[in-house]
Amino acid sequence: MALSALLRPFSRLLAPAKPRSRSSARSKFYVRDPPNAKPDWLKVGLSVGTSVFLWVYLIRKHNEYILEYKRRNELE
Repeated sequence: MALSALLRPFSRLLAPAKPRSRSSARSKFYVRDPPNAKPDWLKVGLSVGTSVFLWVYLIRKHNEYILEYKRRNELE
């Protein structure tokens, strides 16, 4: 009795699968071209441009911080 009570939540997993008829099932997925077939050049350009901008900004800020550090510690 105790074993059957423990297995009750798993009864759906242990039961054999019911075959579904194809006529009543509707496909949830649509056939499309793969996303890499036609890249969206606007998004690609914005992504690359943003990356370049952020790297240039980061390097300039880093150089400013290095100069400020050297000035404060009288290294130059």
